[in-house]
Amino acid sequence: MLWALAVMLALGGVAFFERQNLVRELTIKSETLHRLASQRADQHDAHLTSLSAIFVAGGMERQDLLLDVAATIRRFYPRITSVNVVPYVPSQTAIETQPGLSLQARERVIELARRSTGALQIGPMPDLPDHYLLVKRTPNSDAARHGLALVIDARALIATDDPFWDTPSASLRLSTPDGQTALVGEVSSGETGFSKPLGSASQPLVFETSLTIGLSDLLPVETVVFVIALVTALFLLSAFGLKQRARTKDAEDRAKLSAQETRLAHASRVNAMGEMASGMAHELAQPLTAILSQAQAGRHLARRGEVARLGTVLDDTVSQAQRAANLLDRLRRWSKPNRAPSEACSVHEAAQSVKNLLALEAKTKGAGITLSLYDHPLFIDADPVELEQVVFNLMRNALDASDEAQVTIRTYVDGPSVILDVSDTGPGVSDDLRPRVFEPFVTGKPDGTGLGLALCQRLIEEMGGDIKLLDDTDQTTFRLSLPRSIKTVRP
Repeated sequence: MLWALAVMLALGGVAFFERQNLVRELTIKSETLHRLASQRADQHDAHLTSLSAIFVAGGMERQDLLLDVAATIRRFYPRITSVNVVPYVPSQTAIETQPGLSLQARERVIELARRSTGALQIGPMPDLPDHYLLVKRTPNSDAARHGLALVIDARALIATDDPFWDTPSASLRLSTPDGQTALVGEVSSGETGFSKPLGSASQPLVFETSLTIGLSDLLPVETVVFVIALVTALFLLSAFGLKQRARTKDAEDRAKLSAQETRLAHASRVNAMGEMASGMAHELAQPLTAILSQAQAGRHLARRGEVARLGTVLDDTVSQAQRAANLLDRLRRWSKPNRAPSEACSVHEAAQSVKNLLALEAKTKGAGITLSLYDHPLFIDADPVELEQVVFNLMRNALDASDEAQVTIRTYVDGPSVILDVSDTGPGVSDDLRPRVFEPFVTGKPDGTGLGLALCQRLIEEMGGDIKLLDDTDQTTFRLSLPRSIKTVRP
């Protein structure tokens, strides 16, 4: 569809510019031919002036002079088909060049001559298509008794060698000054055209042209093929470039997410090891204490009896027990993560980041993750990685609860606290596990370590917040309550 739209837009643009070019060419060609026809018409005035002077000077007795000049004019100006002197009185002799005038034409000449008040008169030829009469009274006064007429071929007046006017789409017309009678040619109505009277004062014939623009004129086959090929090539190049850009961006996003996931996984392992060390220390504290007590008791008994035999052994027992206790204490201190300085971090960005990390896993399981976030940004004072780790563990547990689970993260404000709820549509936590769900090594999953929620609780408490599993809810919901940051946050 995009390709088709691009082709249509390109062809539309080409058609628009081609139409503009055709209209401009028609205007230029029309103006050129209009000037030429106007110049030719002006020549007729000069011819009539010369012929009238000769006739007035020689009269009917020297009509040979008039005929000689008329023959010369017709030879050099073939569009003047005949020169005629018609007397007002029909019984008098007329001077005519071949082929002469019909009776109707003579009457028309006399009518035009009598109408004249000094200016030349123009009218269509009664019985000769494509011709018109140009009449001058002679002498040019109220005493005139003759009409001097030129019969002019209108088609020859606008004749041209320009091949532009030979094309079927181009047409032209020459009409009488009132525009009512067409002397020669026809133009198509409603099409692009040109209309202007000739520049001759005596013969202001209306010169009109038109150009019928068809689809083949705007879009020749070779142009259409070229445009389609060009648009296709550009479209393919653009699509390839966009695809490569999308691949590059996708690779960058995957690398960023992978690095973030690796960081979270590393933090989880380190904190899990700390929890494990703490758990081991708790479990070993009582036996080590018993060993210490027994060793002390044995040393006391040895003092009462076999000192040489039991003293060294019991001293070693006490020393090793104390050393074990010191090692476990050191392990406990080592396992406690070195916390980074807290900063104002966005709760919404953490939720969105974890959603991106788990999006592929959720899609694979047919599960869904929905964020229902507060209208305004929410910030807390914490290590961003630790906050993401907590949200990650809760969302991961929710996805592991069942296939096609629907997980929802909701945030809002409750007084000075930021509340983040993680809910899922899984089977929920069994009643016997609920009281101990945050204890280390307590888990409801067959392959679970029981350290995830314990780690979440410790991290949230170190942030100054609280985590709990809500009761009497339709969905399994863990709620984080964290103090809202009062630090200035840059936008």
